[in-house]
Amino acid sequence: MSSPGAKLLDSKIIEAVTRYQDGEKSAIDDIYGNLLPFCLRVASKTENRYITIQDEESSIAQIALLEVFEKYQPDRGSFYAFLGQVIRNRIIDYKRKENRSRTIPFSDLGENRDSYTEPVAEDYFEKILDDLARQQEIEKLRNMLGEYQISFEDLYKVSPKQLGAREKAMRVARIIAESIELSEHLFAKKSLPARVLEEKFAVNHKLLDRYRKYIIAGVLILKYEFSYLKSYVLPLAGGDDID
Repeated sequence: MSSPGAKLLDSKIIEAVTRYQDGEKSAIDDIYGNLLPFCLRVASKTENRYITIQDEESSIAQIALLEVFEKYQPDRGSFYAFLGQVIRNRIIDYKRKENRSRTIPFSDLGENRDSYTEPVAEDYFEKILDDLARQQEIEKLRNMLGEYQISFEDLYKVSPKQLGAREKAMRVARIIAESIELSEHLFAKKSLPARVLEEKFAVNHKLLDRYRKYIIAGVLILKYEFSYLKSYVLPLAGGDDID
């Protein structure tokens, strides 16, 4: 795995696993809160329904986490892939046992199933990590926008419908994001540095007024490097005509 989400906690995880395997069982507590969302998402993906902390599958996932902390070795590859595979297969095993208590399918007779052989696509768990990282970015941006009295509903309403207007608005966002002076003005006063933009960069006042909220959101995404959200507002290279 090479996604930003997959690398986010690698060093912290390895440190906690090492301490845990050395006998410091409380080490798992330092990382548990970071791993629980992934565990629940894998359980949800496996069951094709939303799994909460109260569900039986959540308990199975948390027990699988303990198992992984006991067994994981860095040379086995990605911690997340190993954890996700164990969670997935423990839930599948649990469901099989439930079904066997009612009836034994002929397909199971004579089979010696290995709990680690259930196939998944190569990027199965990476997609889960990416989705979690994207949700974290969305929540962080939501909180930031709240400081400017902007909601996602506002952005939907004021987003430029025409490509040309969108390009112009995002060029303004890029100008602010790349300027320490202009971005500090925005962060401190919670308003666009309209006078400087109009006088120094010849930005049309109507553009600033009409797309103020959209431009602010663009600045935040660019300035704080929201890698998963940047594609929605990435300013086009070249072109300085923003009248």
